[in-house]
Amino acid sequence: MSLENRVSGCLVSQEIRDLIKSGRIRINRLDESRIQPSSFEPVIGDEVFILDTENIGLFKPRNDESIYRTLIQIPGTYRKRLDISNGFELKKGLTYLIPLEESIEVESGEFIKSSPKSSFGRLFLNTRMLADYNLCFDEINPIYKANSHLKVWLMVQPLAFNIIVYPGVSFNQLRFFKGHNAQLNPAEIIDEIKKNPILFDKNSEALEPMECIVTDGLHIHLDTVGSHNAGVVALRAKNNLNPIDVSKKLEYKIEDYFEPLINKDAKGIKIKKGEYYLISSREKLKILEYLNVELKGYSHIGISGPLHFAGFIDNGFEGDLTFEMRSDESSDVSLTEGMPISKLDIFRTNIPDKVYGKEIGSNYQEQVGPRPAKFFKDIDYEYLAKSYDKLNRLVLVNGSDILLRHRSKRDGFEFIDDKVRTALFEDIKDGFFHSRYDCEDDEAVLQIIPYILMFRGDRTIFSYVRASNIKDYGDPRLFDKHSIGVGGHISKEHDAKDGNRDYVNNCIMRELGEEVIINGKISTPKLIGTLMQYDKPVDRVHFGLVYAIYTDGCITPTEKSIKEGGMISIDKLVNDIKIIDKYETWSGVLVPHLHNIYNIIK
Repeated sequence: MSLENRVSGCLVSQEIRDLIKSGRIRINRLDESRIQPSSFEPVIGDEVFILDTENIGLFKPRNDESIYRTLIQIPGTYRKRLDISNGFELKKGLTYLIPLEESIEVESGEFIKSSPKSSFGRLFLNTRMLADYNLCFDEINPIYKANSHLKVWLMVQPLAFNIIVYPGVSFNQLRFFKGHNAQLNPAEIIDEIKKNPILFDKNSEALEPMECIVTDGLHIHLDTVGSHNAGVVALRAKNNLNPIDVSKKLEYKIEDYFEPLINKDAKGIKIKKGEYYLISSREKLKILEYLNVELKGYSHIGISGPLHFAGFIDNGFEGDLTFEMRSDESSDVSLTEGMPISKLDIFRTNIPDKVYGKEIGSNYQEQVGPRPAKFFKDIDYEYLAKSYDKLNRLVLVNGSDILLRHRSKRDGFEFIDDKVRTALFEDIKDGFFHSRYDCEDDEAVLQIIPYILMFRGDRTIFSYVRASNIKDYGDPRLFDKHSIGVGGHISKEHDAKDGNRDYVNNCIMRELGEEVIINGKISTPKLIGTLMQYDKPVDRVHFGLVYAIYTDGCITPTEKSIKEGGMISIDKLVNDIKIIDKYETWSGVLVPHLHNIYNIIK
């Protein structure tokens, strides 16, 4: 159905496609992914203007001239044009005016609304649309200028993070309305949810419909229990000067940019004035195909302050709602379970020929909890809540510069002599215990790992396959990898009892007792050398102490972290061309040295 034939409502994908075909939306490049169920995504061009708002104040559109003419009337010392063809960093505290590639024609009886895209709202980007000859932000109205193509611009203000952008990036989405009857009034909302519920109790076993409150919108509430997300009920944006490159997906670690807030006593959480938070809804939403929804940006039913930076929800969305919040209250605010936070405006549409979901590449379908933007790695709430016992413990570390001075080579395996061995052990005893959660990606400190090779007289060595469950084996980077070394972290709880500082030997004997059963005599563990690798992130934070023992008996794995294991010929390992693919890095590095190591201890 074309826009001209539509009586009233918010246009959907096929109708937006008709606008493009008719030339009402002029574009330089069209990717079908830019046409969403009931919105269209414009893209930025290759230039950006930085505005000195301290001197000019808020840049405002005028009804008697284009945005560009208004812009160039600002003295040149207060504006700066930059080319962003090769990428450009938008920084916190600055205001940018960016032209979009599209121009749009609006006719009498129509209007257009702009909403920031979810991925940029979750970065707390204050994004506002401006159009030629239109006085207001985020709307295009024909009362100002109809039947003429208008250029569209964006004002962008990063509030929490710096970001790197490129031409062709889409910050916002446009919704096209014909008539003034698209939004459901309160009575229509009540009638609709009686027939087809929209909000469901995500904590009920059968996902039962919620009892709804409707005033000038449908009330929605906060989840501060986090029963589906390991108690992580909010993510607070942290200061981080490293920019987020928006051309990358699943790239950044959540904990580098957000602090998880955990409700430990079910009493709620406290948020501070002026800080930015992601938090999720008490309800799970199921938006019908013939409706779309918009969260009110401000509502005093909960707290004072912006409740979203991207509040539009497309037809077909299912999942928790993520709020991008900032409190403007004069004091700290306690958020409690089921607290009302805002209201939903609901709009009627035709049924689009595409609905929100994985089939069209949507990023947030079936999201659970306070989900960050698509630029971050998949969220593991158990990890953020420090719920994994294997990671939630203190392990022995020391500064990387201190430990590495005992090596002559940057990486690889290196044999060790008695003089170096004595000096190294002094620095190991002088180490300190640090949370494994906090040092898994910190290359300034190295986790000291005794790594024991177990040989038998027939020139064989014990080899095994690691588990693929983080509860059993605490590092997902090594899941299902083959290994020839048994060992692990030196634990304060287990290896430093009663002031005993023989940390390494205590760890070796404990690890051997926990991971394998040796039926036979064994030699005293001997430190053969050290190992350091930089191939993968997991290697860069571990300093290997390579030990070897000799036994005349059988070796059987017992630890849950080992799926299977047994003796294997050294010659077979040395001649295996698939070693690099099958074995973890340390094992692969050690294989060429196995004959020499065997000869030392035999």
